Amino acid sequence: MNEHIVFFDDECPLCRKAVRHILEIDTGKKILFAPLSGETASRILSGPNHSLSKANSLVLAEHYDSTHRRFWIRSHAIFRVYWLVDKGWRLVGILSYLPAWLGDFFYNWLAAHRHQFKLKMPDVLEPAERFLP
Repeated sequence: MNEHIVFFDDECPLCRKAVRHILEIDTGKKILFAPLSGETASRILSGPNHSLSKANSLVLAEHYDSTHRRFWIRSHAIFRVYWLVDKGWRLVGILSYLPAWLGDFFYNWLAAHRHQFKLKMPDVLEPAERFLP
């Protein structure tokens, strides 16, 4: 339980919708969430991983509290989340083993234009215990 963290842009409606989707499918509560601009990101995405805090992407810290911590960004982060939540999502998650450029072409375009979409900002993300500062 609570083995991984997804860092996201808290000001982005598309990112917040992605977080809500992950909350729905992560019935095992393996994933926590934190804004890229928050205290948790400053602590975990530091040192040689500092550039990840500036990534125009969701960032997954797999086994964040371990010496075997791994970081995933862009399409690999999304596909890896599906792999980790399991519960029938492994088929989608297996795409995390493909070369990054295959999924990143579309992901990069979407990330670069996400603020142009007229999406309604989702209300408060809950449950609060799944969110770190």
